[in-house]
Amino acid sequence: MRSTVNAIAFALLLSSINFISAPAANAGCQDYPESITPACVAENLAIAKLVQEAYEAAQVARRLQEEQTARDNAAKDAADRAASIAADNALAPDDCARSTNRYLQRCTDIETARAVAENEAKSAADRAATLAADNALAPDDCARSTNRFLQRCIDSAGEKARLENEAKNTADRAATLAADNALAPDDCARSTNRLTQRCGEIAAEKARRENEAIDSIRKISELDSLQKLANEKYLANKCDVAANKLLQVCVDSKAGADAVKKETLNLAKKISETRALLTKPLVDANGEVILTALLRSKSLSSKDIKAALDSAPLSADDKKSLAAYAQSLNNIKGTQGSSNLKIPLSKSLSEEFSSSTPKICAIVDGAIKTLKSGSCVLSIKFATESGFEIETTKKIAVKR
Repeated sequence: MRSTVNAIAFALLLSSINFISAPAANAGCQDYPESITPACVAENLAIAKLVQEAYEAAQVARRLQEEQTARDNAAKDAADRAASIAADNALAPDDCARSTNRYLQRCTDIETARAVAENEAKSAADRAATLAADNALAPDDCARSTNRFLQRCIDSAGEKARLENEAKNTADRAATLAADNALAPDDCARSTNRLTQRCGEIAAEKARRENEAIDSIRKISELDSLQKLANEKYLANKCDVAANKLLQVCVDSKAGADAVKKETLNLAKKISETRALLTKPLVDANGEVILTALLRSKSLSSKDIKAALDSAPLSADDKKSLAAYAQSLNNIKGTQGSSNLKIPLSKSLSEEFSSSTPKICAIVDGAIKTLKSGSCVLSIKFATESGFEIETTKKIAVKR
């Protein structure tokens, strides 16, 4: 019963879908202005009908669950009372542990006296420990309990904290400066760029796309529940029999299933678009990965790639292959003469090379061909069989 309620209640979340949203590249029947076209109106009505049926079924299931819960609670209360009576009967009539005696004045006084004795014993032990610790210190040591609030010790502690904070701030500034210097001047990850209008707009757009992806994933889960409901309805009414296909219930269930399937495909396209824009896996509120990322990195040192891949939802073999490939890229010398570089570099990964500086270097017949002196910038994509991709760049100084 509980699983049925959960499944139906989950389907009901579809009622929260916003039927008018901002235009998207893959706009569907729940995106304005497509949502007001005759075909989309029919599809949305079919989905809405399924939602209503799911709601009604959930109301019935919820009521049955509430009735069952009430019966379970009554049975538990009866069992608790029986256990309490049995426990009381095993004790002496005047025992303060009996449920009927706990709030008697005599029992309250006994409990209070016990608590007082325990607290006094603890306080005495604390005082003895403090005295022993003080005796192990020099008489003027500020760590002694008797000295902590002397003005001299307060000033000393304040100065120590100030120096520690200054040292920490200096280290933080140095670390931030080093991190900034490792980035391009216009990189939004630089501390000096984070609050600029351009970077704010980029961050806002990224957050919007991520939220859209999360919402699309949630909607697909909800649509899956409605798809199951429509299919069960289709089978229960034997709609696959030719004589029944024109029955209204069969027409409705097929229309609903088709509408749900179409909307699911549209949402899947949106998710695919969002994935290409992510730089790290997208996680839900519980920290579970809900969307893998197209990893982008300008620096693929063995340390960088390991840190990036450790957080990615990949198999050990995939991580090993990607890390080895990144190392192969790092092994390409930063300065090249007239000799060509053979590609591909890996037999286990798919890879794609292109030149961002075609006048300096080009990809010709399975090799990187240097054309003239200058800075050669290569764009490189490589991916595992499971579809996890990494995109990076490699800069080479060509001297001919």
